[in-house]
Amino acid sequence: MLIFLAVFLTVGGAFFLSASQSAFNNQLIHTLSRTLPDVDASSVLGIGATQIRQAFTSAQIPLVVDAYVVGLKSVWAICAAAFAICAVIGCFGSWKNLHGESLAKAAGGA
Repeated sequence: MLIFLAVFLTVGGAFFLSASQSAFNNQLIHTLSRTLPDVDASSVLGIGATQIRQAFTSAQIPLVVDAYVVGLKSVWAICAAAFAICAVIGCFGSWKNLHGESLAKAAGGA
């Protein structure tokens, strides 16, 4: 049972990480292609968030930051959906009564 849980934690983490990254990239590129058609959207991904102020003009910076915010909103939506799925699945788990005496024996009275 423990290996089953470990596999699903690993696969689930990898799946949602890759889905979040793809959603962020797609939303950023889509938003930039609408708001700043003269800027290469893939170069914005290569520049990164820390170099936005050095790479773009003062008129372009708010539009690029807004595109980042749109991308981050999609990431938060995926995180909220993943949490909701986990919460629903967690409600169907089994409940076990842990006796305090047996726990004290197992821990050596600590």
